[in-house]
Amino acid sequence: MPVRELRRLSRALLLAAHLLLAVLPCSLAVICPPRARGWVPHFRTWWLRRAVTVLGVKVVTRGEPAPGPALLLANHISWLDILALAVRSDAAFVAKSEVAEWPLLGWLIGAGGTEFLRRGSHGDIKRVLARMAARLKSGESLIVFPEGTSTGAALPLRFRPRLIQAAVDAGMPVQPVAIHYGNRPAVAFIGEDTFLSHLWRLLAEEPVLAEVVFLPGLSSVSGDCRLIADESWRAVSHALTRLELFERHSRLVAEESSDDAMLVRVIG
Repeated sequence: MPVRELRRLSRALLLAAHLLLAVLPCSLAVICPPRARGWVPHFRTWWLRRAVTVLGVKVVTRGEPAPGPALLLANHISWLDILALAVRSDAAFVAKSEVAEWPLLGWLIGAGGTEFLRRGSHGDIKRVLARMAARLKSGESLIVFPEGTSTGAALPLRFRPRLIQAAVDAGMPVQPVAIHYGNRPAVAFIGEDTFLSHLWRLLAEEPVLAEVVFLPGLSSVSGDCRLIADESWRAVSHALTRLELFERHSRLVAEESSDDAMLVRVIG
């Protein structure tokens, strides 16, 4: 059996077992009263961190998540971003409602405390903003992807300011976060891709390196959501540019070293 197919099969079996492991706890999370769900964030974080290993993703983090409740704004490349962020942060997520329709995983993510937003619905945005502000005030941190969609571009799309209103209403800081996968186009979840087809391809890929940079926080006291969005976008873009340049330099050095070694063997 080819190495790629063997890798895909072994990861698929491990992932299936990992998904089944979450069914009972998530079922309990759905039926438990809110006051009895204190264990949910801890289980969610453990499960996501374990999923990182199962899928062959190595996560390197820099910086620290905000010590208290905060609204984290991250660039968005793939559904893998959720797993990469969970390695260092126990924050809950705000995701588009389509994610809830993903087979089994959508239900698990919802049971783990994700807020789902129907895009284009003004009424639903108001509902989610109120929920987000309440959760921030209660001491939770939340993660949003303010581009509004995933993209394979080197730099993120401009951050949309609307959901930052939750941090303003709650009086909580905002923390930009940069996620970088390097030159791995297979990671990007874009276009007409479906979750299952993307997952199936990714299961056969070689291990993925994800770099997550937690950048200095920004105050929301100004109340200017657009200004906060722009400052966060610039911080994330700058961090990604530095990571991209470092990767290109490292790749060039590796290629030159390989060429030198080949030249030595030829001369020898």
